[in-house]
Amino acid sequence: MPQAGIDREWLRWLPAFGLVVLLHVMAWWGYTYFRSEIVPPRPLPVVQVTLLAQPTPRAAPLQPPAPEAERLQKHVTKALPAPVPARIAEAVAELAPQQAPLQAAPIAPPVQPAPAAPRPVPEPVLELPRYNAAYLSNPPPAYPFAARRRGIEGTVLVRAEISAGGACLRAELKKSSGNGMLDQAAVDAVKEWRFVPARRGSQAVVAWVEVPITFKLENN
Repeated sequence: MPQAGIDREWLRWLPAFGLVVLLHVMAWWGYTYFRSEIVPPRPLPVVQVTLLAQPTPRAAPLQPPAPEAERLQKHVTKALPAPVPARIAEAVAELAPQQAPLQAAPIAPPVQPAPAAPRPVPEPVLELPRYNAAYLSNPPPAYPFAARRRGIEGTVLVRAEISAGGACLRAELKKSSGNGMLDQAAVDAVKEWRFVPARRGSQAVVAWVEVPITFKLENN
């Protein structure tokens, strides 16, 4: 009985075992058949790419400005004992930025001052001719008879040009007295007078002078 049970069990699994074997055989046959039909893939060209690392920017060292270093040095020198400030001063000096040596600027040649312009010599003052010097002995003008009889009086202003020798070169009426006879008498008299010539410094020059002549009756 036990042997019969085993045979029945084996017979029950036999179809499944045969199916498995058949599947393996078909798989092997398909692999061998289609093996020649499979075209091996063409290898793709290999492109070699090298990535360069981006340079990392170097950060500039932080250095305290020179005035800040000096202020820190003064502050620490006052706050700490004598031995400590010396060491801190050395450290601060190392942190302070090194200043480039100052180059002396080329000394420009001294500018020569322009020669001063010569000062103009002031012109000597002109001294006008004089007609009233006593030694000249100039006679008074003749009083016109007709004007005296009518009682006519007045003052005439004569303008005369005097030479360097003191003679009257010409005379003209500058201001009338209101009477033609008196005016003409005054001009004629000045033409005959002598004058002290005008001077500019020590030199006698020709110049104009105004001569007032007054006609006045004696009984008035």
